[in-house]
This record gives sequence, structure tokens and C-alpha cells, in this order.
Amino acid sequence: MTQLVRAQLAQGGSRMLGILKKLLVRLAYWVNDVFPSAKSLVPKSLHRFVLLRIVGVNEQYERMLRENPERLFLKNEALPWVRDTYERVLFVGTASYACQHEKLFADEPDRYTTIDRNPAAKVWGGKHHIVASVEEIDRHRPPGFFDCVVLSGVLGYRVPEHDDYGPVERDDLRRVIKALHDVMRPGALLLVGWNLRDMPQSLSQLGLLEPYFAPTKETPWGMRKEFPQDLHVFEFYERK
Repeated sequence: MTQLVRAQLAQGGSRMLGILKKLLVRLAYWVNDVFPSAKSLVPKSLHRFVLLRIVGVNEQYERMLRENPERLFLKNEALPWVRDTYERVLFVGTASYACQHEKLFADEPDRYTTIDRNPAAKVWGGKHHIVASVEEIDRHRPPGFFDCVVLSGVLGYRVPEHDDYGPVERDDLRRVIKALHDVMRPGALLLVGWNLRDMPQSLSQLGLLEPYFAPTKETPWGMRKEFPQDLHVFEFYERK
């Protein structure tokens, strides 16, 4: 078999695989629309395997997960430190590229809670997952429950095709801050990450923290973590 024939066969196989993946995606959306309760019958591990390994929902994020400095910072520095420092942690927002965070709490899954208002995102959540807007967190957890909240990639985030909109207006941001304050203990950490293209000023610069939070230096990175030639930034606040 010549090299040209091999290349043509490989190209044909790649096209067929792409077509198969598209059909699987369409089938998954059809099942979700027609039989929305069917997903509850499928174990989460199997559901994730199909989405990640067969449908390939993470393919567009693979380079980001390997190379983006903010993602590497979260994975290798910030979140391991959070796990080792704080007892009960809330992650706001779930996605296919963030489900690996759950592994950090594999030995103690009760310490890890996730929340997302999109019901379809439940598959990427933890053992204790809440389907609700973050502004409604006080309906699901008592005052002072959390020691740390990770609010990364949510502020100013937009995915119109999923009808999923993050808070960017001042009043919306204020409601989020107040809701998180109510379910965090005094001295708890609020880790906020966002893209400066979406929100050029921080919550502190916008004057939205008072009287609920204050910037804190009590982290290995001080009050703020920036990345050269990257518009993503993290800030750290303490619950008053």
C-alpha cells in the first residue's frame, strides 16, 4: 500500500469519526430535549466518559488546559492550596474543562460543593451539586457554611448559544457579593478570577466590596495575581 493511499484512508477515517461525533452530539441533545429525565438514569461517570472520550466536548479546550497560565495556576497552585487550607469550599460554575477540580477532594468529597444554574451542567458538578443561580445559594446552605468560595470565569462571562449569562452589571454583581457573604464564615476567602476584556476593573475598584469583603494579603500570592501578556487576573478577598 502506497503512502498516498494510506494518507487517503487516514483522512477518510478522520472524516468518518468527525461525522460520528456530530451525530452523537445531535443524539445527546435530542435525548436531553425529548427525555430530560433520562440523564438521571445514567451514572455520572459513564455520562462524563461519553461526553469526554466519545463526543470529545473538551477538544476545543485541550490547548487552553495545557498552556494557559491562569489555568495552570489554578490547577497547580491555587486550588491545591485552597484544598489544604480551607475545610468547606464552594465552586461557582461548572464546565467540562473544570470537572477535574473534583479530584482534589476525592478523599473528602463532602468538603466540595458546586453550583450552576444550567441544569445541563450538573454532570460536571461534584457529589454535592446545586442547580441554582449563585444569588440563591442561601436557600441551599446556612449562614457561615463555607470557608472558601472560588468564583473564577463567571464575572462578565457570556455564552449566548447556551442562554448562559454571567453578572456584569453593578446591581447584579452586588447581589452576588451579598449572597456569598451570607453563606461564608467571618475570615473566609473569596477567590475571584476574571478576564479584563470582560470587566476592566476589579470588584474592589468598582467599590462593590463594602461592607462585605476586603482585599487580603493572606495568600501565597498577596492580594492579586497577574500574568505577563495575559488579560486574566485573580484577586483574593476576606469575608468581613
